Amino acid sequence: MQLSETQMKFIRRWGDMGTRWGIPRSTAMLHGLLYVAQSPLTAEEMCELLQLARSNVSTSLKELESYNLVYRESRPGDRRSFYRAECDVWEMARRILEERRRRETAGAVLAVEECLAAAKAEGDSHTAARMEAMQELLQTAENVATVAQRYNTSVFRRAALMGSKVLALISKL
Repeated sequence: MQLSETQMKFIRRWGDMGTRWGIPRSTAMLHGLLYVAQSPLTAEEMCELLQLARSNVSTSLKELESYNLVYRESRPGDRRSFYRAECDVWEMARRILEERRRRETAGAVLAVEECLAAAKAEGDSHTAARMEAMQELLQTAENVATVAQRYNTSVFRRAALMGSKVLALISKL
């Protein structure tokens, strides 16, 4: 497989964005590669195309599989694994949202609840007020992410696209 300059530009930029979101650059680049690839790729092909070490590709693939963003396939008569990305961007967003909620927000909600209880027990009203505000924000994010998982991707997409319209409507109230 040969990558076009446009594809490489996207892959590099996707890697840059990934680092801003706390994802290793190579993992994000690998995801970008699989997203733009016309057909599933082997780990060896990915190593060659992105000039990455095999261990780096293996680690990145495991991470992407844990997010359910990459699928492993086999082919009759071929011992190699082939990988392809989830290409529905809205489904990708839902999966990332759920995994980030599970890994990050859920734990943060518990930590803030503990800090709030401790601040109240110590009589620290300033810290308690700050923890209550943080708790409201995190619990709202947790609720949105949880509700988003209940609906199919087309509903999630429509709701996300309506977001700015809802904000504009609420601002007029």
